[in-house]
Amino acid sequence: MKDYKNCILIIIFLLLPILAISGVMFSNDFSLKIIAKELLFNSAILVFIVLIIHFINKKVLKNIVSLLLLVPFYSILFIKIFTLLSFFNFIDNAVLYTVFETNYYELTSFLNSYSKWYHVLITTLYIFCLVLLIFKANTNFKVKHTYYIEIMVLICVAISYRFYERSLSLLVINTFVEYKYFSAEISKDISKSTSKHFTNVSNNDEDALYVVIIGESTTRNNMGIYGYYRDTNPNLNKVKNELHLFQNVISPHIQTILSLDKVLSMADYQHPENNKLGTVLQLANQAGFETYWLSNQKPIGAYESMVSLYAKASKNRFYVSNIYEDANKYDEILLPKLKETINKKPSKKMIFLHLEGCHISYHKKYPESFNFFTDTPKTKFNSAKAHQTINEYDNAVRYNDFVVSEVIDLVKKANKNSYVMYFSDHGEEVFKEYDYFGHHESIGSNAMFEIPFMVWTSDKYNEKATIRFQDKLNRKYNLEDFIYSFSELSRIEFDQFQPEKSIFNINFKFKKRIILKEEDYDQRVQKK
Repeated sequence: MKDYKNCILIIIFLLLPILAISGVMFSNDFSLKIIAKELLFNSAILVFIVLIIHFINKKVLKNIVSLLLLVPFYSILFIKIFTLLSFFNFIDNAVLYTVFETNYYELTSFLNSYSKWYHVLITTLYIFCLVLLIFKANTNFKVKHTYYIEIMVLICVAISYRFYERSLSLLVINTFVEYKYFSAEISKDISKSTSKHFTNVSNNDEDALYVVIIGESTTRNNMGIYGYYRDTNPNLNKVKNELHLFQNVISPHIQTILSLDKVLSMADYQHPENNKLGTVLQLANQAGFETYWLSNQKPIGAYESMVSLYAKASKNRFYVSNIYEDANKYDEILLPKLKETINKKPSKKMIFLHLEGCHISYHKKYPESFNFFTDTPKTKFNSAKAHQTINEYDNAVRYNDFVVSEVIDLVKKANKNSYVMYFSDHGEEVFKEYDYFGHHESIGSNAMFEIPFMVWTSDKYNEKATIRFQDKLNRKYNLEDFIYSFSELSRIEFDQFQPEKSIFNINFKFKKRIILKEEDYDQRVQKK
């Protein structure tokens, strides 16, 4: 009887870390069903491993099998518990895609922002106690080779197979294989300078300077120009009368790669495979523009990211990480390169600026001179951590305001037929709806989708303008259809253009904005 008590103790011990934080998890709308599966899966796997080891009589073989089975199990369990303690989230496909896209600098920034030293300590102590408990159980576990035990083994196998989707090792392997296949497949098409799927592409501009700024992790909810109570946009507010400020634009996803995969290509929620059909860079190339990709994002080369595969289609590329070893360079470092590019020939240019924006480790995204907000912010979450994080994020937004306004100023001084368009790849939750900061699809708050989208146009552009902006600023739009808005603003014509999908077009038609897993964003907003 004592033998089975040991097994029961192991199972109970496995439940402790998740049960301990389940209250916090439920507050973020986590599913009881998912947690139950996680508990059952880990318990079944461990019992199964212990039983396998028990039935091996030869000591050397038993030690080898123990090592091969238990070390991976402990490692995976360590990662799971550490993740739950640090982020109150399970690891999923979206997170793994982000990990595969992340460089060392971004990863350390991410871990420093969320995890604490005591998370590692608690996890280590828990695993250590579990090892001792299993060792004790395995030493004292002496039972006859009966049908009862065989049935237990079969049950464990069945349970483990039934809930294999909760296996982190399988999830990592499957997602990595999918990621590499996806990267290899789309790189065959999107990295080329042109796309065979775009036909009869034309643009009649002889002189043009068009700039697209892609921000990072910036929600419009913390932007003064969108009504936020703090003045986080003093510079853009000065030229507000020159800006076309769209009020209701969302990103298709809340991870950079998943979002930009749709924003920069022909893909959308219903047809993600259409990313192979062409990108905004290929379209600009075929329209006769000299294209530039200037980036403060990392990395490239041997550690190539998915976004850099899209950037490969541009005729000219500049990465800050190629020039500077220090990864933490503020976005203004791109301004001299932008000025140099503006003054280059030819005169028909399409420039993409990819910023660090308000990425995690907010305090590292702005210089000390932009540490404006130090008072107590307005929030329903009154912890020191919430107050500090909100202040740091608002400072990052204010610095981002400076960078975007400087870009507009440089383009304005060029006195050409020009526009500057700015949006963010996705938003960010910063203690608005949840006691949380960052972006994760398991939470998926509105702020993670709600992004800024604005356009500045020069006098020379306006002389030939066919777009009336003012009656379109409140349109409900998902940036997954960006390529159609981009082409219309850039006066690029092509056979595949769909006017109903351009936010600027007179024939625009609202379509249901689907986010996460088949959720209607607008219905969600109405319910709140």
